[in-house]
Amino acid sequence: MAATTTADRWLRTRTPRPSAALTLVCLPHAGGSASYYRDWGARLPASVEVRVVQYPGREERLVDAPVDDMAAMADVLTDVLAPLFDRPVVLFGHSMGAAIAYEVTRRCEDRGRPPALLVASGFAAPHRRTPRDLHARGDDVLVTEITRVSGADAAALADPDLRELLLPMIRADYRLIERYAPTAPPPVSTPIVVYRGDADPDVDADGGEAWRDLTAAGGLREHRAFDGGHFYFRHDPTALLGAISAHLGRVRPVTTH
Repeated sequence: MAATTTADRWLRTRTPRPSAALTLVCLPHAGGSASYYRDWGARLPASVEVRVVQYPGREERLVDAPVDDMAAMADVLTDVLAPLFDRPVVLFGHSMGAAIAYEVTRRCEDRGRPPALLVASGFAAPHRRTPRDLHARGDDVLVTEITRVSGADAAALADPDLRELLLPMIRADYRLIERYAPTAPPPVSTPIVVYRGDADPDVDADGGEAWRDLTAAGGLREHRAFDGGHFYFRHDPTALLGAISAHLGRVRPVTTH
């Protein structure tokens, strides 16, 4: 049996499209997994292949130690994604995933292979977030927070056995994102699109607009608020996928010399 490659461990592709014109890479939220985006590939145009990052410590990677450091996470993902840049790559990150996508974008640019677009969803610009320390507090506090932002995701935590399995991974994710506190994150040349829920308790208009500071040109390609809370696209991602598709249609192919 062939050895499992790094990409096989980190990326899930439910709708393979080897001849697609571009790749959309999705990075989930804290406590999230690749299954959250299981139908995106089938719902986007045939010109798009969707790859979803599967962080360690969840689902079929349950036995893998979770990563609780932003630099370590961004470094390994930059390596994992490098082979995809034979065609344009667009990064979509939600919540914690948006911060990871930004850090991966920085590293890809440093290597001379910038993403075609960075879509930051449900996350205030990194330098405009309120510091928190939930990762250092008790299990009940952490479960209460998960319930606050995502009641459905918290349902599994009602089972004591599942709670024991899942909480270490969730705590590691919170440790990663809560200890990530850049005071002056550098701007990137990659265009940025910002999406959020208009009732998101943690990301207001100012927090979304502050992503403008992280664009080298000083402007956002789009900043849009959808109806809903932090997980505004959970039940029906149609509007979000339509908005993303409009941007994907303007991505130019990679040119070789």
